[in-house]
Amino acid sequence: MNRLVDQLLRVARLDAVALDVSDRLDLNEVAAEVVGSMAPWSLARKKPVAFHGENMPVVIKGNRYAIGDAIRNLVENAVTHTAPEREVAVSTYANGSTSIADRGPWIPPEQRDHMFERFWRGKGTSSPGAGLGLAIDEPSGIKKPRGDGGAK
Repeated sequence: MNRLVDQLLRVARLDAVALDVSDRLDLNEVAAEVVGSMAPWSLARKKPVAFHGENMPVVIKGNRYAIGDAIRNLVENAVTHTAPEREVAVSTYANGSTSIADRGPWIPPEQRDHMFERFWRGKGTSSPGAGLGLAIDEPSGIKKPRGDGGAK
């Protein structure tokens, strides 16, 4: 229940506040902080999380809080849906992008248009949740589905 309440609050915050996205920040630093703070939680679920960053700062413009929150939410979603003993990998790239890779179930091509809709859950989904995970990240610019069923 705590996760649902937290997700609803995140959605409400994103709807209510115009974000200042003019700050310059190091994406490596933000992603590494998120991974570091989430590692104990993911390890307790027997699903390690790892960070693979660039060897130099990846400076981007954006809102540090919103980007960190988006990465945190994607990691939480990946850990929740990946198989036990499988690593969730958070990577940053020189072009300013980030990926969160897991071994969870893929979203079939015919359902991918819905993956960022609030309260949408894939057909046949048996895992717990309200369907808010990816909907929280869409306003942060995360809406870039990959061809393999994930999002980048």
